[in-house]
Amino acid sequence: MNTNISAHQRIDRLEPKIDQLEKDVASIKTEVHIQFKEVFNRVKRIEAILITATGSIIVLLVSVLAKMG
Repeated sequence: MNTNISAHQRIDRLEPKIDQLEKDVASIKTEVHIQFKEVFNRVKRIEAILITATGSIIVLLVSVLAKMG
């Protein structure tokens, strides 16, 4: 019986630690979600800049070709 009491005591001591770990995981998940949104927005902004730059380069090249021919 002593082993059962000991096991119950160990479980009782672990419960607060598990609860704290669950809170920490939820906090980390929230932080990662926010950071992922920020990274995604930055990638979208860089994509828009690259598309605009590419369009400008194409227009510039077409205008050079038009002046040559």
